[in-house]
Amino acid sequence: MALHSCSRHQRLFSRRCQRWVCFSPATIHAMRGYDALLCSTTTDAAFLHVLELSCDHCAASVRTRAQSNAEEGVCEA
Repeated sequence: MALHSCSRHQRLFSRRCQRWVCFSPATIHAMRGYDALLCSTTTDAAFLHVLELSCDHCAASVRTRAQSNAEEGVCEA
């Protein structure tokens, strides 16, 4: 099972709520510590991994930037 996190916006994806949720940097750091601990155990016990992903805020800022560039006629390669 993977725990999705976005360190840029300090958010974790809640599987229970099915949405991105804000967490403190200390909580995210602790989760990464658990990931390192589990990765150092036997492969049968290492079922949780923390993966860095883009959150909903990241996607919104990319959409806004793309829309702004389209309105200005800027083409990004």
